[in-house]
Amino acid sequence: MFQLPSIPSWDALHPGISHFPIALLLVAPLLILAGLFMTQRRQGLFVMALVLMIAGSLGIYLSASTGDEAKLLAPKTQDVQKAVDLHESVGSAARAVFSGLTVLFAALLYGPGLLKRTLSPRVSGALAWAFLLLYAIGALILMNAAHTGGVLVHTLGVHAKLG
Repeated sequence: MFQLPSIPSWDALHPGISHFPIALLLVAPLLILAGLFMTQRRQGLFVMALVLMIAGSLGIYLSASTGDEAKLLAPKTQDVQKAVDLHESVGSAARAVFSGLTVLFAALLYGPGLLKRTLSPRVSGALAWAFLLLYAIGALILMNAAHTGGVLVHTLGVHAKLG
């Protein structure tokens, strides 16, 4: 008789949860870029990008929480522990960078309105381009965190305990 699988433990959710923030945070700048070229839809695209950044940043916190549990079950070999420490360190950097980038983008998007100021499309566009340069650095950190996780799985054979 077919039996439905049980819900995995918190530590086993790390691989599944960690992919969502990566995807959300790598799509968000594409919406900003689209807003730079589609000036009539700029505000809506920028708001959608902010929503993805908020969801992705919150997802990094969930991913870190599941990762903290998963690392307790990782083999205690020197190579694995060094790789886990590196993955955790780069992941923490990504969490800090994207938390900051999300707050910064929200400030760029809503700050002028709160200050009862309006920015010309030219100024808001220049700020968006500058933001995208900062975001590119964050994306590199995020991809490095993903890569170090991939090394744990594909090179060192560390896998979530699903059963």
